[in-house]
Amino acid sequence: MIKMVNKLKFLPVLITCLVIFTIASIPFKIIESRYMPGDDALRHAAKAVSGKDWNQILVLRDDVKIDIHAGWHSVLGFVHKTLDFNAYQLVLFSVFILFLLFSLVPILLLERPEAWVFALLAISVADPLILKRLLLGRPYLVTMAAIAALGCLWPFLAGKRIRYANFIMLAVLTAIATWIHGGWYFFLLPIAAIFMARQWRAGLLAALATAAGVIAGASLTGHPVMFFAQTLKHVFLSFGNCKSQGMLVTEFQPFIGDFSIVIVVIFMLMWRALRGDWDRKTLDNPVAILALTSWALGFITKRVWLDIGLVAVLIWMASEFQEFFISRMPLLSWKRVLTTGALSAILFAATTNDAANRWSSSRPTCLTFAEDASWAPGRGGIVYSNSMEIFYGMFYKNPAAPWRYILGFEPGIMPPEDLEIYRKIQQKGEPSSFAPWVKKMRPEDRLIIVHLSDKAPKIEGLEWYDAGAYIWIGRLPVKG
Repeated sequence: MIKMVNKLKFLPVLITCLVIFTIASIPFKIIESRYMPGDDALRHAAKAVSGKDWNQILVLRDDVKIDIHAGWHSVLGFVHKTLDFNAYQLVLFSVFILFLLFSLVPILLLERPEAWVFALLAISVADPLILKRLLLGRPYLVTMAAIAALGCLWPFLAGKRIRYANFIMLAVLTAIATWIHGGWYFFLLPIAAIFMARQWRAGLLAALATAAGVIAGASLTGHPVMFFAQTLKHVFLSFGNCKSQGMLVTEFQPFIGDFSIVIVVIFMLMWRALRGDWDRKTLDNPVAILALTSWALGFITKRVWLDIGLVAVLIWMASEFQEFFISRMPLLSWKRVLTTGALSAILFAATTNDAANRWSSSRPTCLTFAEDASWAPGRGGIVYSNSMEIFYGMFYKNPAAPWRYILGFEPGIMPPEDLEIYRKIQQKGEPSSFAPWVKKMRPEDRLIIVHLSDKAPKIEGLEWYDAGAYIWIGRLPVKG
């Protein structure tokens, strides 16, 4: 019997490798469908290739001084210079490496890594759009990975004996997330959830580890004091000067409850009760409290739910599945291998299929001015626009271009007078709303807008060019 057990000791490693292989294969297969994210992953890659500061790319407020994603741009810049990756390759690298990093944390910290496969499968079937957020190639996934680590490690922090390895791991992940993403304030809610669960020792140690990591990550930017000031200012600017929630960028708007995920959680609670394993600690624990709190705050802004609540739900589900697997399958069992293989195959098929062209249709609209270069902005010109999608696609395709954009990845960082013009365009949508920008335009400037018509916009004072895909380019009339 002892010999048989010794022979099976390799099975946990085999299962972990199988799970990691499955997770790594998912983005590769999706990318084969010509999938490309359409927002921030493009501008992060383009910035790394351009080598420019944001004030050379965007027309900014005077008080926007530093790059709050300096760490991520340093990573992408290193990959660009070392491997000679272009912007397209950097985007694909971002999609792959960040999805893998986010999943590696629970895979390596859970006792049964196959539970993570089951949790991802449950979420993906309930709401296929959730998986897409994990494949956007954006640095918030590093912060989500650190929150996942906190969700897995808090029980170890609650013990009487301090496990320094767990403490250091949490501090290091928090430091990396702070340096790369800049969203250090996201950690406040998970720590609060630990205290709300009355896990005082774990809460104190988690707070100390997180604080140490945040300070270290801020120090890596080279401007720690300014970093804290700028990241907080960015939050307030993102929500400011809006007369309605619909004027906010999509992920800052409130959600309507993500009902499909709620149903899955309810079914899981019923499943636990029906099998006779009900325990109040199922809900009375930091991860469950964090999930519920984030869900409630999602009615104010869905960003809390997407970046914090989603992680909490996944970790909670994985913990539930893990407890079931531990009670039903021995650690050293070929049944575990077969179960993991089946779950991995189903997860791969469920997430990578191109149903309704969900992956292949995700392609950004990019302007290259290949057909008529005369319609491109001139050297030192400014691109005025009513759509951030114009900036994402245009900057991605033209990272070295000698012009700047009035509207970039966040309206709040625009100069106040231009933000006021943009908000009026959002609110009214009338051609006359663009008049203040037209009045400021020079021959090298362009007004590039999304206009859902085959006829030129009725914005006076400009001549127009149809660039396709309902994108119109306006410029001052060329004399002579």
